[in-house]
Amino acid sequence: MYLGFYMFFTIATIQISIIYAQTDTAACNSCCTAGVPGIPGHHGNPGASGPQGMNGVKGEQGTKGEHGMKGDNGRNGLDGIPGKLGPTGPQGLTGSQGANGVKGEKGEQASQQKSAFSVAFTSNPGRHAVSPMKYDTIITNVRNDYNLDTGKFVCTIPGVYVFQVTSMKSNGGGNILTRIMKNGSVQVSTRMDADDGYNSASTMVVLDLVSGDQVWTQPYSTTYNYYTSDSDRYCSFSGFLLYAA
Repeated sequence: MYLGFYMFFTIATIQISIIYAQTDTAACNSCCTAGVPGIPGHHGNPGASGPQGMNGVKGEQGTKGEHGMKGDNGRNGLDGIPGKLGPTGPQGLTGSQGANGVKGEKGEQASQQKSAFSVAFTSNPGRHAVSPMKYDTIITNVRNDYNLDTGKFVCTIPGVYVFQVTSMKSNGGGNILTRIMKNGSVQVSTRMDADDGYNSASTMVVLDLVSGDQVWTQPYSTTYNYYTSDSDRYCSFSGFLLYAA
């Protein structure tokens, strides 16, 4: 406000000075000659800044410049910190069966303990005494657990065994009744009564034995012992280890 007043005052003073000068000049022209021009005055101080002008009209959009050259690839950044484990997803569908694998090599067979025997009469035993029947011929004697001298099988491998006996009676009468004995106790028996022909009887038993048990056959009595045999071996006794304990 003060600045505007000052400018107004200055302009008014200049205009009054010009009016007086013109009056003086006119008066002087009528009676005097013009004087020598005075020395020019000093420049005045710069005026204050004017108010900001209005915004100009927006210019037209310039043309798009060409693409610059592609820069070099930047270096790979460092690996980020692993994220948290996500929730377990639903179970997927069962896949199709795969092809059969290559057949493996044959494994080693576990060592199996063995014991077995078969003995028979190749000659006619006739009327045998009530004692262990001592068969005269060995057919098989794996591990030699059957003793031909005593007529008894002696267990050396504890386990379950199978025993079988077959006996034939003589022609023209007589009875036979043969027992399978274990340590002196009757286990099973087979019997054939007297008639006019040859007949055979047999039986079998499964026994659980421990080491040292003895098994043999013997007649029931002196009246049930009419045996007969020959090279066809009608009277026989066999046993074998089913499985070890």
